[in-house]
Amino acid sequence: MMRAPSLSLCAAWVSGFAVLLLGLQSVAGCSPPATAASERASREEALVRVRSAVVMEEEVAQPVRASGALAAKQESRLSFKLGGIVQRISVEEGRTVTRGQVLAALDPSEVGPQVAQAREARDKAARDLERARSLYEAQVATRVQLQDATTAFEVAEAGLRVATFQQRQTSLVAPAAGRILRRMVEPGEVVAPGQALFLFASEEDGWVVRVELADRDVVRVREGDSAEVFLDAHPGRTFQARVREIASAATPGLGTAEVELELLLPPSDAAPRLLSGLSAKARVFPSERRALRFVPVEALLEGDGDTASVFVLAQDGQRATRRRVRVAFLSTEDGRAALSEGVEAGARVVTDGVSFLREGQPVAVVEAR
Repeated sequence: MMRAPSLSLCAAWVSGFAVLLLGLQSVAGCSPPATAASERASREEALVRVRSAVVMEEEVAQPVRASGALAAKQESRLSFKLGGIVQRISVEEGRTVTRGQVLAALDPSEVGPQVAQAREARDKAARDLERARSLYEAQVATRVQLQDATTAFEVAEAGLRVATFQQRQTSLVAPAAGRILRRMVEPGEVVAPGQALFLFASEEDGWVVRVELADRDVVRVREGDSAEVFLDAHPGRTFQARVREIASAATPGLGTAEVELELLLPPSDAAPRLLSGLSAKARVFPSERRALRFVPVEALLEGDGDTASVFVLAQDGQRATRRRVRVAFLSTEDGRAALSEGVEAGARVVTDGVSFLREGQPVAVVEAR
């Protein structure tokens, strides 16, 4: 048989419930201050400390970069005018030669008799002319016979000049001082008229670098514009140059145009050793100038071709907004990027801390330049 709870037990239960209720009220009363503190901490964490720089505008000649190969200004393929058997080769590949030096010779066995035959024919014609002149003066020969003898002599003399000229063509000589870049024949070979025997480079007209420029770049370049050339064979050295020739037509199938840069070398005693075919990089400075905006390179992010992004500070300097910009070129000398569009002069861009920013991010500028 169950008994009703005692009065003392009920009183204890009511007292415990009252204590629990007071504890809940105390916790509820403290919760608003804790929420405000966490919000302040969150705002402080979202505030990114950054450095900034002013966008500067300058009138500059936007350089044009290209690559090509070094070559002597005058490079030619040397050959015999006549065909025949190569009797001797007097130079090796890579050798330097002087103007008029004999490089190779053909076997003269065929040309020599032709010269002798032409000389005999000329001598006979000379005797016939002398006889006809004597007979004409003695009124034995007619004027027509004298004229025929004179014509025969002139024809024979012309034939001798041709044969003598052909004989000289059996020797191949250097047209100028230079270097034999390639030898393409050996003694004993039979060569045809005009067949190339040597690739010859003359150093008398200097050295050039031939580069291909895109259509949008070549239209800004003029003859006489300054340039700089960098050779992999001479690292760390800059060669001054100038634009010497610009092609009047684009290269078929490529849409580019060839530009020839002339190296302005020091006197021969200080000139470095150069070889045709060396790899070269060039930077051409067009005389045409344009207004560009400059920012530190570290302000750029998400580069893709000639486009990138920067964060621009608001007028109050408390928020950063992302902008897409177009990069004209990078100046490695002073660590700046030239922008053609996307930001205006006088704006401030974020330089340090840019990788931690989001669109509209609150910022605190700790240093400006």
